Amino acid sequence: MGSSLITGIDINHHSIKAVVLKPVGELYALVGYKELPISDDIFTANHTLEYQKTVKKLKELRKELPFGCRNVAISVPDNTVISKVLQIESELEDREKEFSIYQTFAHQSPFPIEELSLDFVKLEDKRFGKGSTSSYQVYATRKEVVESRADALTKAGFKPVVVDTQAHGLLNIWQLASRMYPEKGNWLLVDVGVDQTSLGIIPQGSAPFYKDIAFGTQDLRSNNTPDDIESVFGTAEETHKFIVNLIEKLKRQLQLYSSVNALQPISGIWLMGEGASIPMVTEELERHFQLSCESLNPLSLFENKVAKRYRLPMDWQHFGIAAGMAMSGLKWQGGKHVASN
Repeated sequence: MGSSLITGIDINHHSIKAVVLKPVGELYALVGYKELPISDDIFTANHTLEYQKTVKKLKELRKELPFGCRNVAISVPDNTVISKVLQIESELEDREKEFSIYQTFAHQSPFPIEELSLDFVKLEDKRFGKGSTSSYQVYATRKEVVESRADALTKAGFKPVVVDTQAHGLLNIWQLASRMYPEKGNWLLVDVGVDQTSLGIIPQGSAPFYKDIAFGTQDLRSNNTPDDIESVFGTAEETHKFIVNLIEKLKRQLQLYSSVNALQPISGIWLMGEGASIPMVTEELERHFQLSCESLNPLSLFENKVAKRYRLPMDWQHFGIAAGMAMSGLKWQGGKHVASN
């Protein structure tokens, strides 16, 4: 059973979150979950991780997870990833295509190609039609971003199998939620994290809509209390100000979405992340946007196979990105490339 388990790991400046999933038919079962607080100095410059501190925390995490949780899918911040669509000659052999992708990307990259980790997937998109070229979605990030995570995971006893963007993690959760609640297929998923808010939806027949906003629950607190992941609530005045700011930032993104998806208007909002626990936030969003708004527990989307000793009372809304990462790992393990979402 151990080899079929995937642990999705999400590391931000305040905590490490892990979700363990296993495949059950075409869906997934939840086997375990854990959140550990960390200090901000675990990150060094350029989104890399401080090796010794990260290894120590990951070893602590591994002890708290069910036996056999070795294979890991981990997130990297979206702003560390360059994404491009390249046209490559269809007639080339696989190795020639790979060389052509690297060569073409090298001409367009702001960084030397030898400093980058690349991944790519062929786009099966009717918009591009059939012809002498095929379209490939290419993702690249600096090797040090990937290696700082992979090296620490390996030293802690994990085996990194997938490195994916937080965007794909969020959109994985959106896809599963909209599949389980088809009447909510036009709902927007909003993850209000500690230091950023992410939102995503995949309109039918259109490209995914995904945005990151540099705004999170840390903006709720007037005094800096960085290490306590539980202390998200401020005074009533601070909470009101935070919700007003959140509404303003979401309003801009909803307007942007409507400008390119006028025929598929958003009909509701799923709220996830640390911010989903803030008092009155769903009610205020519902009142302002005149849309249904619900807090989404991402772990409720999976069949619960968590052993009783691992069932912990906590805010399950926090685990969206980690759960989405585990889904990316299982898709990759099952032969469905994560980048095809």
